[in-house]
Amino acid sequence: MSNYKVNDSANSFNSPFEVGLRMLIILAVTPQEKFDLQRLIYYDYLVLHTNDVGVESSPVSIHPDTPNRSGEIIVRRQVMQQGLKLMNSKNLLNIIYDENGISYSSSVLTQPFLDLFESDYYRKLKKNALWVTRYFSGYSETELKSFVEKNIGNWGGEFMYEAFIRSVAD
Repeated sequence: MSNYKVNDSANSFNSPFEVGLRMLIILAVTPQEKFDLQRLIYYDYLVLHTNDVGVESSPVSIHPDTPNRSGEIIVRRQVMQQGLKLMNSKNLLNIIYDENGISYSSSVLTQPFLDLFESDYYRKLKKNALWVTRYFSGYSETELKSFVEKNIGNWGGEFMYEAFIRSVAD
């Protein structure tokens, strides 16, 4: 992994390696599918914050409901591109160039590589990725974008409302 230090704890949270690994999980649970970067950005957020989908059947969110968490969607593009590039450099995913633009899919090495992971965190990511990709599989690009745009103001916004109520009550 040329310039990336796996043991660099200061840069491990949402690093290109971690984000790239989550992309492999999303692609592995949908081996016949290909996704563009924007769908992967949405899926990555939703895999971590499944409660934000707003349905009872969703699995528990992996990451906590932090204030302004919806900003993750906006800032994730560059690190995701780096993560996808890193995983592609190891032949762990395919990049497809066609009339629809650039998309990504799993490679023959994706699942064998992921089979090496055994942690609870990995199992939760896989479970949530499977749920998210199934739940949103029927959504077109426009419908998924509309869903996110309609709800993004609520994701983390409950903390702003609570802070406002507390400031008024004090």
